Amino acid sequence: MSILRPLEIIISHGVELAAAGLDPHEFALAVAAFPKCRILLLDPALPEAEQERRLRSFLDKAQERPVVLASTDPERRGATTLRILRENFRYNPEQLAIVDLQAALEQGDKKNRRLKALELVRLAAARVTRAFPLRTEDLPVSTQVLVWGDSFAALKAAQELAASDYRVILASPRPRLTPLDPEGPHRKEPAATGLSSLVQEVQSTPGLRLLTEAGLLEVAGVAGNFTVRLKQPREILEDTVGAIILAPELELRSEPELFGLPSHPRIIPQTDFEDLLETGEKQPVGEGGTVVFLAGFGPWSGPPALRRVLAAASAQLSRAGLQVYLLLGQAWVAAPGLEASLEASQEAGLVVFKLPELPEVSVSEKQVWLSFTEPVLRRPLRLAADLVVYEEQYRAAQENEHIAQIMEIPLAPGGFLQGENVHQLPVATLRSGVYAVGPGRGVMGLDQTLMDVNAAVAEVQKLLRRGAAAVMYGRAVVDRGRCVLCLTCYRACPHRAISYDNRAIIWEIACQGCGICASECPQEAIQIRNYTDEQITALFESFDPQLSPRIVAFLCQNSAWEAYQGALKLKHADLPVGFTAIKMPCAGKIDADYLLKAVLYGARGVMVLACHPDNCKSRHGNEYASWRVEQVQALLAETGLDPGRLLFKTLAANAPQDFLEAVAEMQTRIRTHGYPKHRLLSP
Repeated sequence: MSILRPLEIIISHGVELAAAGLDPHEFALAVAAFPKCRILLLDPALPEAEQERRLRSFLDKAQERPVVLASTDPERRGATTLRILRENFRYNPEQLAIVDLQAALEQGDKKNRRLKALELVRLAAARVTRAFPLRTEDLPVSTQVLVWGDSFAALKAAQELAASDYRVILASPRPRLTPLDPEGPHRKEPAATGLSSLVQEVQSTPGLRLLTEAGLLEVAGVAGNFTVRLKQPREILEDTVGAIILAPELELRSEPELFGLPSHPRIIPQTDFEDLLETGEKQPVGEGGTVVFLAGFGPWSGPPALRRVLAAASAQLSRAGLQVYLLLGQAWVAAPGLEASLEASQEAGLVVFKLPELPEVSVSEKQVWLSFTEPVLRRPLRLAADLVVYEEQYRAAQENEHIAQIMEIPLAPGGFLQGENVHQLPVATLRSGVYAVGPGRGVMGLDQTLMDVNAAVAEVQKLLRRGAAAVMYGRAVVDRGRCVLCLTCYRACPHRAISYDNRAIIWEIACQGCGICASECPQEAIQIRNYTDEQITALFESFDPQLSPRIVAFLCQNSAWEAYQGALKLKHADLPVGFTAIKMPCAGKIDADYLLKAVLYGARGVMVLACHPDNCKSRHGNEYASWRVEQVQALLAETGLDPGRLLFKTLAANAPQDFLEAVAEMQTRIRTHGYPKHRLLSP
């Protein structure tokens, strides 16, 4: 038994335990045999006041011992008890272990149910008695914010932050602020934009320093205290900022070759068409003419581009005798009111053809001919157009590659500064304190951009507060006696939370506790508190040899662990009695030593379940895990053991069925190949 120090065990029992054949009182007596522990049986149906009274009488707050709460579906059935412990008693989360007994109740045999329930509590006790209570302290930080770009998002973010009494540096690479509305007309002359009033407001905002023709030279440090160097035509500025918001403006490109269009005076990009409408000197097409718009035929298209096309097309519908067509590839209508706008334009006279591919284009001196198969009747159709207007492409700013290098963040698909990672806030980058909003992370309309701005401003306020950031200390620890400054951790950290002097230094404000540094360190000089090597070994030592076949699954908390929790709630979940799930902060924290030790402690199968490719919260954690599995498989093969007893798979958090299928695959391997138990180490 591997319980390190005294602890309290609360068994939150309802009728479901007895109904499943696990008598709460007999179970409590069995748990009471554990060393260094006290037991409380608590009915979760009791009123909150009575539960609090009993907990207050039971818990020794003077000792602040760790607590194990065992229940079925504890976050729901034991919600009141958990709320009392977390909010009323303010129990440190690291000192509170929650055990879901559902995995035991799924067992068909009564003896196995009891043994499994005891093991679940024993595993939690072994881990929590080695837990380290992390503390939160205030860290002085800079309340100045750098906003990069001259987009609507950049201007609005700078304005909102300045209004919240933060000092703001608004840096733009261009000589003038020329924000673009992706859904509205694009003017060649900046003064004609509909956002000119916002530009004037920003230029007169107190507490906002505007730098034009700026270049980003260097960013050093971490959230709360970044040192930035900016180049201007006549000087280089260096300053300290607490956070950085990236919102470089989109680039609008006219590329007729993408539509297979020849050069012809009657084939023009949408900007030229909008300028003709704006000047009003002459109509683009005379009375009785035909205008054809081309849109939605490439990956650059989207709701903003379609809304802009509809606005331009609708401007021609009011002219008598003019025929307006829209040849549409992909109908990007996933934006507020956009589908209704398309239907309204059709009712007003816009003729829309939804085409699977671009039309064939031929030209004469005075007309353009577009040939395609009519999609409803499936017959050839040939349109004669007096004017063809093609959609322009919104692309990420060319400067983004340079910005990503300076910021040390990965460049997302399409050249944007933030990918669509479900484990991150949409505006958050891998680097704490750095946010990408609006055109910095994708093509979007002003309404969605404004939501981005509000989210980023809220995150900045949450981080910097009024000059004192709440920082969790002690999550990652460097043994300076072991560290040889090989810089492996510095290179591996995806969050840029590590620097060095004569030894590695971990910045708590930037550290997200993924554990990649600890697993990559060749000297084992870094430990992630509450996911230490000692705690993992203690779990192995707590295995019950009666529960077989033993399958150990290391689960990333962001994906596979959530899938496991979902699987426990499925009626047909049939996990083997020897199945043990071990929660990890990231698959990148799963050491090769853990995989080998699991086999040495009797596991007949070892599973590593991580996030899908390109969906890891720590970017490459799943890849590190995959490499280590391959490494250990090679070692097993050298010793004569079947490498197939190690299984690596990627899962989504919302895929409990995929989780069960992965476990079933491992069971099949064990049944097919035998995989004898090699318990070479004993508790």
